[in-house]
Amino acid sequence: MSGKISATFGTRKILTMIQQQNADRDLLLMQANATEDRYMLLDLTGEETVFSSPVTYDVLLSKGTADWHGMTSFIFIDLPVEEQKVFNSKFSSFRHDYNKPDGLKHFWILRKSKNDAAFVIVTNWHSDSEYAVWLQSESFKPFAKYMNSDYGYHESRYSFVRSLKS
Repeated sequence: MSGKISATFGTRKILTMIQQQNADRDLLLMQANATEDRYMLLDLTGEETVFSSPVTYDVLLSKGTADWHGMTSFIFIDLPVEEQKVFNSKFSSFRHDYNKPDGLKHFWILRKSKNDAAFVIVTNWHSDSEYAVWLQSESFKPFAKYMNSDYGYHESRYSFVRSLKS
């Protein structure tokens, strides 16, 4: 796993074409769960991206096996500087005291490369129902406070479509 990932969005046709033109790279095609026609292509190489309009993130923390099959949740939050240390401490503690919730395959903490306040909690699950159970669990409670408009919270869920490498 590299220290950077990049994403781009578009139609399945265009993103599949990008994927095929760059078959030597680790590019994952994912489909939004909320709409049939929204797709994302992830570049996991850490190299300079091939995307013309990328959104690039620094990987701050990762844990687990990066198996993208199943459901992946992207929780986006904006954190003021004074809250970032608290947030980082909570996730550092979560990582060290890691008692993996049922169904969780991996999680990442990302920060947008061009915006130090923009964080993403990425979790990958065997199923939506296991994710829903985690959101109500004790292990999620330290992060629940960020899931409101005060922190610019929004969430997207995606399902793996294909990778030319798998």
